[in-house]
Amino acid sequence: SDKKRMMEIEIEKSAAEVLLMNVLPSQIATRLKKDPSHIAESHECATILFADIVGFTSMSSKMEPKAVVQMLNTLFSLFDEIVEDYQLNKIKTIGDCYMVTSVPSDSEDHKRDCEQVLHFAVDMVDAIKKFNDQDREEHLRLRVGINCGPVVAGVVGTKRFLYDLWGDSVNTASRMESHGIPGKVQVTKEVVELVGDDFTFDKRGTIAVKGKGEMETYFLVGRSKNSRPFRAPRLSTLKSRGSLHFGNDKLGLFESLRNLEETIENRNSPPGKQAIHRTSIG
Repeated sequence: SDKKRMMEIEIEKSAAEVLLMNVLPSQIATRLKKDPSHIAESHECATILFADIVGFTSMSSKMEPKAVVQMLNTLFSLFDEIVEDYQLNKIKTIGDCYMVTSVPSDSEDHKRDCEQVLHFAVDMVDAIKKFNDQDREEHLRLRVGINCGPVVAGVVGTKRFLYDLWGDSVNTASRMESHGIPGKVQVTKEVVELVGDDFTFDKRGTIAVKGKGEMETYFLVGRSKNSRPFRAPRLSTLKSRGSLHFGNDKLGLFESLRNLEETIENRNSPPGKQAIHRTSIG
């Protein structure tokens, strides 16, 4: 019937939106829906973080494939929740490397955006410590690098969308990670100068960085006493208020799609015939 076909079309459109919201920052996804032409923009100051699990390649070669995937999924899901807390954007994961940035941001305050990334880094290190405390045979260590500066950003791909960043600032952030020390967060002088006294740092000194020459770098020690992060309400909280959750929550993408389908079915069903809403997590 026409009514059933309309319902199927609505489900398909909503499913596409769920997928889009899971692969692109929300601001970019919204713009892409309104104007599917190429999205490219420049940001005068973005903060970029790279994190890598030290020795993961050799460790994973000794593990069953399923165990490797489960471990990465568990750890990266923890990181994803913290990303949401600080209204940051995960750009991508490449193997065991995790990339986060402050752009696009609703804020015009570059200092605040940079601080959000540093707060994320502090919580990220705490998260892996808790992860290691769960009676695991292999204790993981992170090597983290952060830089800030101008970037070019945009969406590439026509079938598989990816929001990505380019520029020397991105390369420098990657170098901060690769030239870092396991268990520490290495940042550039530009990061230290931007955030001021809201965080504490140890000066590492001058190091030779591939493609950059000599650079003065610092290690992030932690938050200062007066540092107050801005935290967004957890999407799981919004979900409990009746909003559909598009993020990486415990329900997962496919559960969200099933819940969406039931919501539309209920909307089109006569009173007393509504389906019972399924949830696997309380």
